[in-house]
Amino acid sequence: MRRREFITLLGLLSLGGAAALWRNLTSFWRPRFNERTAETVTAVVDLMFPGDGLPGATELGIHNRIITMTDLHVLMAYGVVWLDGQATRQGARDFLALDDVGKLAAVEAAFASKDHNARQFVQTIRFYAGLKYYSEPVVKAAFPYTGPPQPDGFADFQNPPK
Repeated sequence: MRRREFITLLGLLSLGGAAALWRNLTSFWRPRFNERTAETVTAVVDLMFPGDGLPGATELGIHNRIITMTDLHVLMAYGVVWLDGQATRQGARDFLALDDVGKLAAVEAAFASKDHNARQFVQTIRFYAGLKYYSEPVVKAAFPYTGPPQPDGFADFQNPPK
């Protein structure tokens, strides 16, 4: 073995080489963010913040702002795989093929799931979608009071409810 081959082999076996190899190998079985993932995230955002008298989150483009958060792409991909699995257990091809009641049941199951990725996915989507939705000027205008909540406190809080 020549010196150059030995150094190359030693570099591959080092911690950095092993980490790079592991990162490249795990990408083969890790779900990938793709167009269908984006469509599913859009459906979840629309389900969580439909508007109810106000513009819905997807109507305001909230889903696009979440989809562009690249640091969440792996989590989104795992969440969509979980939701698709839940949909197949309900008899559908995937999450997008479910009706609104089935989608709601799948998302509620994700919130209650013991699967960390599923729970973190729906909680993260709810957090960012809610933050962005209620920061929209049109939504904020629907809640005209801008002062501090209960500036004088609750004067009768020490008394039992009437």
